[in-house]
Amino acid sequence: MHDSVSPPVPTLLEPVIAALRQVAGAEHGEVYFVGGYVRDLLLGRPGKDIDCVVVHGDPVAFLSAAAAELGWSAPVVFERFGTAQIRSDDCIVEAVRARSESYDPSSRKPRVREGSLEDDIWRRDFTANSLCQAMDGTILDLTGKGLADCADAILRTPLDPEATFAEDPLRMVRAARFVAQLDFTLAPGVLDAIRKVSDRIRIVSIERVMVELQHLLLADMPSRGLRVLDEGNLLPHLIPELVTAHGVEQGGYHSYDVFEHTLHAVDATPRNLITRLAALFHDIGKPATHALGPGGKHTFLGHAQEGAAVAKRTLERLRMSQDVVQSVTQLVALHLRPIQYSEGSFSDAAVRRLIRDAGSLREEMIDLAIADTRASSYPTVDALLELRARMDRLEAEGQFSRLAASLTGEEIMERAGRPPGPWIRAVKKALEEAILDGSIPPHDPNAERQWLDEHGDLLQDHPV
Repeated sequence: MHDSVSPPVPTLLEPVIAALRQVAGAEHGEVYFVGGYVRDLLLGRPGKDIDCVVVHGDPVAFLSAAAAELGWSAPVVFERFGTAQIRSDDCIVEAVRARSESYDPSSRKPRVREGSLEDDIWRRDFTANSLCQAMDGTILDLTGKGLADCADAILRTPLDPEATFAEDPLRMVRAARFVAQLDFTLAPGVLDAIRKVSDRIRIVSIERVMVELQHLLLADMPSRGLRVLDEGNLLPHLIPELVTAHGVEQGGYHSYDVFEHTLHAVDATPRNLITRLAALFHDIGKPATHALGPGGKHTFLGHAQEGAAVAKRTLERLRMSQDVVQSVTQLVALHLRPIQYSEGSFSDAAVRRLIRDAGSLREEMIDLAIADTRASSYPTVDALLELRARMDRLEAEGQFSRLAASLTGEEIMERAGRPPGPWIRAVKKALEEAILDGSIPPHDPNAERQWLDEHGDLLQDHPV
């Protein structure tokens, strides 16, 4: 099937597309634009990455000529994946030789041979991604379903879905990602096929899975993709800790069980990976801490601390960076404190403590609390907006500087007559708390010395 109507090229990509068309020709074989670039062109979505397939030609030679035309660096070749890539600060162009693949059921490594354009198109994951564009702008729909599925927002596999997913199990997670990212729905039979071969996801490296999950979490409605992972029985293989949230009732202002509340909270956060991950894990400690109190009241004592520990273990297993692990863990541990805020019950000292404990994650902490509240039936987030304004006001007034103690570690060691050690941090923390409480005036080292004289046990030679 062919469609001669080609959407306009995004302005940013015009010179790149022109250069690729300029160097494509007989010496490089037939070259086509394929995959997400063509799909997004038809959907009117801005994109900056271009995928090309080269038929009966050398993709490295093609990209070398394109790089020279554009004044870019020479191609980087990824032998393991059979691809080559050139890039600028704003754009990535990747090319691959048209190929046919077959898989051994026990391996994720395909047997690859050179193929025709038809071979390459039919082996792709979904019909919406199987569209290609010739250098003259003609859109080719070789499966006969890509254009219609793209227009109808349907995710369908070109071949039998069970075989498609068994061959490359990462396609199952990509299905969830595209449901969230593109607002597509799964064609009949696709979800059933995912369920049947869901255990195959275990042969895919967690690094590749996490690339897809991060795209999913940064979509407009990540809950749609998370539901596919859950209903397709992929979640037990990827994040089993979340599965235990099913059916855990909460009561009070909560309209949903812990799992449904979590999905609503993720949707309600700003599109930021740290905040979205924190929302995904903020109540992960609830299943383990759930109890029924007097009158059948649901309680979750210590769930923030339990959740922080679970989130840390889970994110480390998912090979997230330590910066991400630390930030998400900190937000999960803190997530209840802003929700407990009321203007009358929080002194300036209490607000300053929260500023200190949140550190650089202050905005994310408030965003998470607002999302957590909006994912329940609590009527308003006014108190959280007031807390945010109060934090800003205290910082603008310079009161946040009251957190710092004036005495140096060297003077504290001299007064105690003790060698360096972790005890110094504990003494400084005690001074800081006294300053916050107003027991010590700010920026008054003499008052700090006097306070230490009155609390000499802090300086004693015993474990602090």
